[in-house]
Formats: sequence, C-alpha cells, structure tokens
Amino acid sequence: MTPSAPAALPVVDVVLRGGRISTFADPSQGPGEVEAIALAGGRVVAIGSDSDLEPYRRLAARVVDLDGRRAIPGLNDAHIHAVRAGVSWTRTMHWEDVRSLDEALERTKADAASRGPGEWVSVIGGWHSTQFAQRRGPTREELDAVAPDNPVYVQELYDLGTLNSAGLRACGFTDESDDPPRGTLVRDERGRLTGEVRGVGAFAVPTALALRVAREEAEAGVRAMNAEFARHGLTGVVDGGGLMVTPRDYDALYTVWREGGLDVRTRLFLSAWTRGGEIDDFRSLTDLVQPGSGDEMLRIAGAGEIPHLGCHDLEGLDPFELRDDAYRELVEIVRVCVERGWRMIVHAVLDHSLTRVLDAWEEVDRETGGITGAGFAIVHADEASVANLERIARLGAGVLVQNRMVLKGGDYVVAWGADATENAPPIGTMRDLGIVIGGGTDATRANWFSPWASIWWLVTGATLDGRGVRHPRHRLTPFDALATYTRDAAWFTGEQGRRGRLLPGYDADVCVPTVDPLACPEDELRDIMSDLTIMGGRVTHDSGVLAWTRGGVS
Repeated sequence: MTPSAPAALPVVDVVLRGGRISTFADPSQGPGEVEAIALAGGRVVAIGSDSDLEPYRRLAARVVDLDGRRAIPGLNDAHIHAVRAGVSWTRTMHWEDVRSLDEALERTKADAASRGPGEWVSVIGGWHSTQFAQRRGPTREELDAVAPDNPVYVQELYDLGTLNSAGLRACGFTDESDDPPRGTLVRDERGRLTGEVRGVGAFAVPTALALRVAREEAEAGVRAMNAEFARHGLTGVVDGGGLMVTPRDYDALYTVWREGGLDVRTRLFLSAWTRGGEIDDFRSLTDLVQPGSGDEMLRIAGAGEIPHLGCHDLEGLDPFELRDDAYRELVEIVRVCVERGWRMIVHAVLDHSLTRVLDAWEEVDRETGGITGAGFAIVHADEASVANLERIARLGAGVLVQNRMVLKGGDYVVAWGADATENAPPIGTMRDLGIVIGGGTDATRANWFSPWASIWWLVTGATLDGRGVRHPRHRLTPFDALATYTRDAAWFTGEQGRRGRLLPGYDADVCVPTVDPLACPEDELRDIMSDLTIMGGRVTHDSGVLAWTRGGVS
C-alpha cells in the first residue's frame, strides 16, 4: 500500500519492518500480509513493503527489525473474568504452568514462607488435577506438612476446594459444623472433616477470607495482571462480570485507569449482583450509566454474562431448569436493556437453557425490533442444537467460545457421552450459518488464562486427558483461530471498524509471537508467548529478543 505524500507524514512512534505481518484485512480492504507497518498517535498509519515505508522509518522514534518474523494484531480475549482476578492477583498463587503435585506443594511452601505465619495462602481456580503427573490435587495432610502455620485453600476450578487444618479453623469449620447453604463440607466415614469442600456456598467462605486485600494491593494486582497478560500477547480483554461480582469490585480497576496505568484495553459486561433483585440492579445501572461509557482503555460494553442469577446453568454438568419466574424476570431485564441501548451477552451451556434465553430475546425483539443486528451474543453454547444456532443466526447474534474442555474433557464425556462431547461446541455449524465466533478462556478460575492454550484447542480440539477430543468438523485452521482473538473478537464490543486488524486507522495493537503460529507444528501453539507486545503504539512487553534502533526522531 502506497503511503501518503511525505508532506503529510506524522512523527512516527514505531515502525516494524522486514517481517511477515498478518493484517487480517478483508480482500476489499488491502493486502493480507505486508513487510512493514508504521504506528503513530495510537493508530496504524501505513502498511506496505519496506521500501514503501522508508519515509516513515526516517521519522520513527523506534524501528524494530523483525528479521522475517511473524507479527499479528494484538490478541483480545473475548470472554474472561479479569476484574475479579486482578484485585487478588498478587494475593494468590497461579498454577497454570504447574505440571506435578510436588511442584504445587513446593510453591505452596514458598508462598507461605514469603507471606509469614498466619497469612492466607491460596490458589483459586485456573488449574485441574489432570495437568499434574499424579492426576490428583493436594490433600489436607499434604498442605499441613508444607504450610503448618498458615491457613491454606486450594480450589480446583469450580469442582473441589481443599483446606488445611489452619484453613478449616480460620473458616470456623469443625466436625460439628452444618453444611453451608449451597455447599458441602466433605467428611470421612467417621464424620470428620477431610478438608475438602464442594459447591459455591462452601467455596465462598475461604475465598472471602483468602482474597481480602487492601486497596493498594488490589491496584498493584491489576497492574501485575496486565503485565502478565501483555507477556502472552494480549492487548485487550472483555470481562464477563460473573457470580459474586459486585459494583465495588471494579474500584481498583477504575483507580488504575484514572491514573493512566492500564496496559490492556478492558471492556466490561456487567452482571446482576443481587439475588432476587436483578431487575432493580439493571434498572439502576441503566439509569445511571450510558451504554458505551468510557474511553479507548476502559469502556462498558453491555449487560451480562449473568443478567439473572436464576438463569445460570454453571458448567452444564448438573441438571438445571430455568424456572418460569426467572424467565419472566429475564424478559423484563432484556426489555430494559433494549430500551436503553445496552447490548447483552448471556451464559448458556445447555441447549434447553439456550432455548429459554432465545425465547426471551425473540419475545422482546417482536415487541421492539431492538435485538436483531444489535450485537447480542451467547456465551458458551457448548450443547447448542442446529435449531437454536439457526435462531442465533437469524437474530444476527454471535457466540463466545472458550477452551474449558481442555481441562475437563473426561468430565463432559461422563456427563454428556462421547458423541455429544466431541461435537461441543459445534463450531463448524456456527461457521456454516455465518455466526461470528469470539475466542476466549473464561479464565481465571474456570480455566487457564493463556490465549495460546485456547488457540491450540481451537485448532486441535485436544484435551489434557485425551477424552472428549473435538471432532475435526468443529476445529479451526490456525488463521481462523487467531481471527477469533483479533478481527472477530472486536465485533462483540462493536469495535470491528477500528480493532483487530492491522490497517491504517485501526488501533496500533501488535503482537510478535515467539514462534510463527501460522507455520509451527500444532503442538507448539499451546506454549507460545510474545516477544513484543504493543498496545496503542506503546510497548507493553519486550522480551529483548528483537533488535531495534532509532529512526530520525529521538
């Protein structure tokens, strides 16, 4: 692409040259691959060959020689729970990369030593026993051995939590305790507590204690999480709200934003926070907040993924019925959001849950015409039938898919059967119907947060235990998998005209992965990181591998 005349040239922040830069342009927009790109004022200002961009190189503050390396648009996780994770990022351990029980126990011991006696030690989600060589998590006794003077709580996704003896005492759990509402204290054959707990009601007690943080630590956690995300090539995340997330949980994020400290573009979908008061939650919210409020770094995107707490079928592994009273309230919430111009995403794993959500959308759409083409989306749709996918397509809605089955393939085979699991989610059918698909992780409790593990799963359909591997019909090419994290992810927040592609006028968000995801063996996709991450023309991560020089501007 020929750059503008030299007289119109801006001062350039960064020029990347000598590379294989995937633009994700449509054929009518420009070339799909170029050698060089110029970034200025937070935007892409030119793309083309090295010789085309020579005038920009001379005006650049920084010139990066890609030496034949691949560059892609910055990755955008289209469904993650980053707000909840950020406030406690430095308060918890992270076991995504742990591959043995021994290593997990060593990390627990080290974390306890670093915090001092009496301080909580925890890891809450983001790991599964199938990633350990021993295929199990730690016991109460093993946690006692490595951290006898600290309360310890380790939670395996949303399946199982384990407390050590000090943790049980800190929670007030004894052999005589009743089970908490919506939870279970697991006991041995003699009625004594084993340290294991199950259910959200039981998880909530140690979680509230272990993740209690001061304001300064919460803000530091947001910054630390942003840095880790940038190390993986993320320049954007779309937060889905979630269970137990309240308005005050956003305080640290907004403080960091006001101070100019965000390194990852953050878009927020806001969930109901009052059980039994969901309609009032959304009436109040939409009274006070205009849709799309915010700026290029932090913006409210809409309502969801839990507009009503009675409409949430969790992971789809247990029986669930969306009751009529919850359905009627969901319809009213949808109506409120449509009237006030809010887009919506809704969690639905099971097909019968999806049926009811779509019933509510269609009911309001018949009244108002305000949903078709308005950018609504379903989160998960793992068990979606062809009939319901056709309804989604008619509404012009999208689907957000995540790689949760990487860790739990065997669990879904047990619950759903092998045939149903290998077709979940039915990505091939979605593509046949022209449904926009956004890629994400659903991290940080329900899954690993690495976008590359998700991309690997989209391509291979693989699981850690080898069970529930997705059928080839529902797998993507590496290019199409990357598109769910770039070009198509932007659709879900209405930013497809300015994000997710490397074209003039688009946001200057770039990732240079450690290996070429379009050429490497599929098994290498899962372990990719970023050597250089640029967000808005600003370097947010640099591994030091790539050589760079100054152009003519210092």
